[in-house]
Amino acid sequence: HSDLMNQVFASYTWCNPLHPGIWPKVGQCEGEVISMTAHMMHAPTLSMTQQNKSQPAEVGIGCITSGGTESILLAIRAHLHYYGTQRGIQYPELICGSTAHAAVDKACDVYNIRKVVVDCNRAGYQLDPHEVRSKITSNTIMIYSSAPCYPQGVVDPISELSRVALEYDIGLHVDACLGGFVMAFLENQQRQHQLNEKDSEDFQVPVFDFRNPGVTSMSADTHKYGYASKGTSVVLYRHTELRHGQYFCYPHWSGGMYTTPTFAGSRAGALSACAWAAMVSIGEEGYRERARVIVRAARQLAKGVAAIPELHVLTDQPFVVVCFGAAELEKDDQKQQKQASLDIYRVQDMMKERGWALNAMQNPASVHMCVTLNVAPKIGEFLQDLKVAVKQAVQEGTLGRIKGTAGIYGTVGSVPAGAVIPTLRAFTDLTLAP
Repeated sequence: HSDLMNQVFASYTWCNPLHPGIWPKVGQCEGEVISMTAHMMHAPTLSMTQQNKSQPAEVGIGCITSGGTESILLAIRAHLHYYGTQRGIQYPELICGSTAHAAVDKACDVYNIRKVVVDCNRAGYQLDPHEVRSKITSNTIMIYSSAPCYPQGVVDPISELSRVALEYDIGLHVDACLGGFVMAFLENQQRQHQLNEKDSEDFQVPVFDFRNPGVTSMSADTHKYGYASKGTSVVLYRHTELRHGQYFCYPHWSGGMYTTPTFAGSRAGALSACAWAAMVSIGEEGYRERARVIVRAARQLAKGVAAIPELHVLTDQPFVVVCFGAAELEKDDQKQQKQASLDIYRVQDMMKERGWALNAMQNPASVHMCVTLNVAPKIGEFLQDLKVAVKQAVQEGTLGRIKGTAGIYGTVGSVPAGAVIPTLRAFTDLTLAP
């Protein structure tokens, strides 16, 4: 597969979708990627008559972007225009959970939108529809939801949030950047299970897509579980008027009339061609089989972690991400506060020494494993190493809290955000240094 991606990229290295008349094949690739992704997500389509054909072509309403962050920024921009500017809202508000991707914060910073946050820690890391309802005002333009969220890998109750969005006539974005290309391909297997067909499984996939009438936009990354080269994602819309809200059009430039569907002007057409090649070469059955492998492994991993007394699994019914933290131990004196059995960030450091890449989360302190095709056959080996790392972390006790990742997160959690930001800027400077 990697060889195919390299070959396709080499063939389209110099293509630029900014000039569709020069590179028509890349435009066709983008249109077909959007339509295939729209079909996956049961999105409404536009009927457009094909040249020299009597049959209409069903065209998905969306765009290819550079990644999940740009997809989210564009979706929020579209909602700001359609549900905010056109309604005369001067102080727009967006409602999201505390588990929402940081791209939401970036969008609110860029567009001057007030972010209204619902604490998800009290509701199993899901966005509570009742809490959302209580925070809606006349300035609310949209709800942001996840399927699943990045930190804990939990899917928000999209169907219930859809009903809230319809009731108040506001937008609802579903961020399926991480798991969209997995969850979308589990449903045939689920329907077979309901029909009692042989060799079927019930993965308990909620209806998370455009079949919910209140969902107005979605994002799904082709460069994650779509297995395309890094640098592409798809943002989809329920209708074309909403998609128009993300466009930039300027007819008065001396260089000619100017319009782009995304933030970028020039783009790497080779990446769009790679996304098309990945989807066409793998096909629906290929994605379906990969999805089964990923989710089986994620469920196996969660079950294995839950069996370790010192750990606590935060991801109920995982699809791609398994998140876990330290279990709390009861103290002899009931009046004293519970304490964690170990420092979870020390476990992360010890697993890194054994070659495992765990991502550190915070609020609450935890780590997660994103299950991939490379990880799936090694779950047993991972669990064995995890048990050893946990045992070592328990033996270290509080001494481990001043070492490695644990020390970094322990410090960050104890100081105001403003004091951390200069450090983050300095870190970013280092990444850009020669």
